[in-house]
Amino acid sequence: MTLRNAFLTASLVSTLAATPAPSNSPEPPTTAISLFAAVEEAWSGSDAERLGSLVDTTAVRISIKPGTPLATAPTRVAVTFLLQDQLRLVHTSEFRVTRFDCDAKRGICRAYATWNGDWGGRQGTRAAKVTLTARPRSGRWLLTEIRAD
Repeated sequence: MTLRNAFLTASLVSTLAATPAPSNSPEPPTTAISLFAAVEEAWSGSDAERLGSLVDTTAVRISIKPGTPLATAPTRVAVTFLLQDQLRLVHTSEFRVTRFDCDAKRGICRAYATWNGDWGGRQGTRAAKVTLTARPRSGRWLLTEIRAD
């Protein structure tokens, strides 16, 4: 069961009585679980723009090519560029959050994921470990670090 399916199952009970407002864009994630589920869905679909909407541009650091240093991205366009550049090169077959931990005292959550895909050339098909760090900002959860190893 993916994190997205677990989240949907868990939230089904609380949303049955509510009538969702019509919207063309997804709701901002208000919990760490909903953020990580949205990341899982966007990454699986190689949707760099959606991933870019889930980061805190005032604090985010990104390294999604294993072995490269973390880079800052001060705007959503910069974030999208960094993500899109690498996601375009890797044909993702699966991105799955395998676990996450939250530290309430520090106000931080980390998710650990496996990214499977065809990296092309000599690298071929392989799996990378991805760590996602998130913090609450203005009533929603946002990514502050994306690191692939």
